[in-house]
Amino acid sequence: MRYEIKYKLDNIHPSVFGQAIRLHPASFRPLYSPRWVNNLYFDTPDFSAFHDNAAGISQRVKHRLRWYGRPFEAMNNPVLETKVKENQLGRKESFPMPSGRYRAGQLDGLLLQVRQHLGYGKELQPVLFNTYYRSYWSTSDGRFRITVDSELQFGAFQQQEGRLLPYCLPSVIMELKYEQEEEGQSDFILRHIPFRQTKSSKYVMGVEVCYGGGD
Repeated sequence: MRYEIKYKLDNIHPSVFGQAIRLHPASFRPLYSPRWVNNLYFDTPDFSAFHDNAAGISQRVKHRLRWYGRPFEAMNNPVLETKVKENQLGRKESFPMPSGRYRAGQLDGLLLQVRQHLGYGKELQPVLFNTYYRSYWSTSDGRFRITVDSELQFGAFQQQEGRLLPYCLPSVIMELKYEQEEEGQSDFILRHIPFRQTKSSKYVMGVEVCYGGGD
């Protein structure tokens, strides 16, 4: 499992994080080109995953479909991801769906495959669309990585054509990621990050803005 340490700032330009990363004495450098990251999150009808996360339950699971690029409505080769969290530690299991191009507003067949793969019925519902622009950074040895997410957009899931992402949030989220066995070396990295750690789940943020807190 790996540590995932988050830092969230509101109403700033992502270059603020970028400058701090470039000045870090661990010599973080861009890992590869920035890209758009797109998600469709799943939850139960009573939003159990949302409430577990918002309440700070130490052990929790989250399911999502992920795809990359633009336009958002074209889901090219989506991957089903299950994220397992234990406090600040997490791991991700990835399952490629049948390759192809799907429409974000027309997903009956794909949703059936997701439920069958995970062993759920209709108690697992698609609830939230999300997209953001992500840049990637890494130390030269690859042991510590940073992502910076900006231009966060959200929308409640809907099975028809239309505006899928009506909500935008002026937040930028930086996340430091490293494997559990690197914990002994992490103090130097953390000590030179000039921001306060925060709890920043984009899924929780999206449910709050789209559904009013999953009520």
